[in-house]
Order: sequence, then C-alpha cells, then structure tokens
Amino acid sequence: MDGSGTADRVEGATHAREPVDILGISKRLQKDPRWLTVIEPLRTRMMREGRQKGMSKADAQAWTYSELDRLYPPRDTEGMPASDSRTEPAHPGRVTGLGDIPEDWPALPSNASLAAEIQWVTANRLRVRDGDLGVDLTRALGPAPSHSALSWLETAILFPAKFADVAVKVTQGQEDEREHVRREKLAIGEIRELLAEMVEADDLD
Repeated sequence: MDGSGTADRVEGATHAREPVDILGISKRLQKDPRWLTVIEPLRTRMMREGRQKGMSKADAQAWTYSELDRLYPPRDTEGMPASDSRTEPAHPGRVTGLGDIPEDWPALPSNASLAAEIQWVTANRLRVRDGDLGVDLTRALGPAPSHSALSWLETAILFPAKFADVAVKVTQGQEDEREHVRREKLAIGEIRELLAEMVEADDLD
C-alpha cells in the first residue's frame, strides 16, 4: 500500500499524465488466486474512496488500478512477485485454520469496513499464529469483523510486506479523515461565535 499518504496519491492521480492499462491490469489480477477474497474487495473500496474525494469515475479507476498494479505486481517465471523476490519468499499452499471459526463467534458478514478489518488483523495476527502456516482463531482477542478480515489475516501471514503497505494506507486515511472532522468542528465553532456576536450586536442596537 512509499511515504506519501492516500490523499496525496489520490490528488496526484487526478493530475497523472501517464495512461494506466486498466484492462490489462484487471485481466492479470483476475487470474490471481487472491482476486475474490482480497484484491476485488480492495478495488471496490479504493474506487469508492476516490469518488468520495471528488475524483471522476475515470480518474478513480486509473488511480485504483495503478495502486493495485503496485501492490500486486506481475509475477516472475518462478511464481514470485518480481518486485518482492528478495524480501518475500513464495509460500506453498494456504494458511490452515482460517475456516475453523470458533463456536462462540457470531455469524460473520462477508465484509466490514476496511479499517475495522485491518485493525483486527493487526491486533490478532501474532496471537493466533500456530506454526509457520497455521492459525488458531480461538486465541483471538475477539471475533473477526468479517470473512474478509480472515482473508487479510492470510495476506498478513503469507505476504507481510503487502499487508504492511495496506495497513499504512488505512492508517493514513483515518488520520486524514480525523483532520477533516477536526477542521469542520473548528469551522462550525467559528460560525457559532460569529452568530453569537451578531445577535449580541442586534440586542445592543
């Protein structure tokens, strides 16, 4: 998910001049085994985030697929992401135990907010590890917010650098949102003070 925040990349994408091969990236990513559980839900959220920040549909698509292409680069002939071949070895198989939902957990929805899912994984991924490629969900601090969170847990175990990148983006996005709310509250406070002054001036007249 570089040091710039989500907001900076969204703004930069709006003014990007280099075309993005959306169709080519989409076709490649749809062949990735993580498409349905991880990549597609992330694509949907990033598209929504871009539109909420005022981007056109075309700009939001270009930004989203550019980011996905960076997060999930083409794999080399050995089946490893070319850009991560020195940092993240390929893992055989899948993480075991993800389907063993504890009996005391409620029914999990398909998706929750991305922030909630990433926060749950961050808080629990070390607690639930059971060997190199296994998890024991009964060790979690609490139920997962969704099935998608379990997919993120798998990503965090198999591809920790990828998960860390996503987690950074989510954290920065939350900070941007909190700053936006803070500014709105300050603006509302200033308006109320101005109205109070106007009312007071009318009373004096």
